[in-house]
Amino acid sequence: MLYVGNSTANGEYNSADLDKMEQAVEFKFAERVTASAPVSPVHLLVALHGGDVYRFNVLTKQAELVIDLMSNVTSLSHDAFSGLVYAGLASLDVVELHPFTGEVATFQKMPGKGRVAVSPSGKLWYTPVKYIANLPLSAWDLPNSL
Repeated sequence: MLYVGNSTANGEYNSADLDKMEQAVEFKFAERVTASAPVSPVHLLVALHGGDVYRFNVLTKQAELVIDLMSNVTSLSHDAFSGLVYAGLASLDVVELHPFTGEVATFQKMPGKGRVAVSPSGKLWYTPVKYIANLPLSAWDLPNSL
């Protein structure tokens, strides 16, 4: 199952069964979905326009507010090693977010508009929006101990 925001209307969180070629609205959020990331076998973090981040349960079809990051979220990426989620923000800040407690800490600052993604090599990669600023790909080391 694939989960995606806004494919039928802004704020609608959809499931897509690619084998059956079916799509369904799973939940209706109050704002446009800007990013999401799986954080457990049944949970996804879902960021909305404005900075609210919800934890959505795919079994119960319920969403619980985790935190308001006070800035639009451009990307969410889950680090399976630490369990943390890294959020790239429109303010260019990158924050570490605990998906079940809402604890948040500053991690880095992006050099320009872009997105972040965790890699299996233990790095958090920054990918720039090339048409805005022709910046190179760059990466930061992720913590290697808990």
